[in-house]
Amino acid sequence: MLNIEKELISEQKIIPVLKSRIFELSNLLAIKQKALKAAPEGNLRISKSNGAVQYYHKSTSEKSGGHYILAKNKKLAQQLAQKEYDKKVLEAASRELKLLNRTLRQYEQLQLRNKIVEKIFSKHTKQRQKLIKPVRQTDETFSAQWLSLSYEKKTFTADSVKYVTARGDFVRSKSENIIADTLYRMSIPYRYEFPLEVITEDDRRIKLHPDFCCLNLRTRQEFYWEHFGMMDAQDYTENAVAKLKLYAHNGIFPGRNLIISTETSTQPLSTKLIEKIAGEFLA
Repeated sequence: MLNIEKELISEQKIIPVLKSRIFELSNLLAIKQKALKAAPEGNLRISKSNGAVQYYHKSTSEKSGGHYILAKNKKLAQQLAQKEYDKKVLEAASRELKLLNRTLRQYEQLQLRNKIVEKIFSKHTKQRQKLIKPVRQTDETFSAQWLSLSYEKKTFTADSVKYVTARGDFVRSKSENIIADTLYRMSIPYRYEFPLEVITEDDRRIKLHPDFCCLNLRTRQEFYWEHFGMMDAQDYTENAVAKLKLYAHNGIFPGRNLIISTETSTQPLSTKLIEKIAGEFLA
């Protein structure tokens, strides 16, 4: 890993998080509004008598302590308690939703006017930029530093098949060539067969060489990409499963920081699929 100073959280991460929370709260509001319409009238009063908990159903207009709820009608007490809880959830969700919607509008306006902290650097001249250390490196600078890291690659034997990528690398299969060229075309930084030290279940340290180590420039997150190209071969499939278990043992999971693509002799890899996968995780 590069020794790059920790930067601010990317502004590109903030809006998706806000929108996701707004979506969740909007759904929650709809659910709780529907539940409250179906809830029984009145409120719940709880008291203790001789150490025993007692439930009372108190109507909205009732000034007395309410009517005692028999044990066989405990469901009514549950419904009334749920109703009071749902009302408080509804109020809290409404307040939060109002705040987040306002925040999202204001944040998007800041972005449109290039007033976000990270955008200030781009407003300076090239001459002045050379004298400044920005709070967040430009994508070009970060990518160049990330790609500049030297590492020991796996060797090719004399009889190894080699494919040359658009970037000028040598890879071991036609499918890896497709992945490499797609990443290069989409301006996604990658390292081929970058070494990764992992710990086995019996606490041994071993070195793996994932097919690709890729960088999402927008979020500055690294992903490993493994392509399993002979999934119709039993021995190969078993090795692939074992490798995935090893990744999981080391905190590397599909969808979080591991990308997986597969193919068989009758289901070959397609450039279109690789573009969709790369766009989902790395663009």
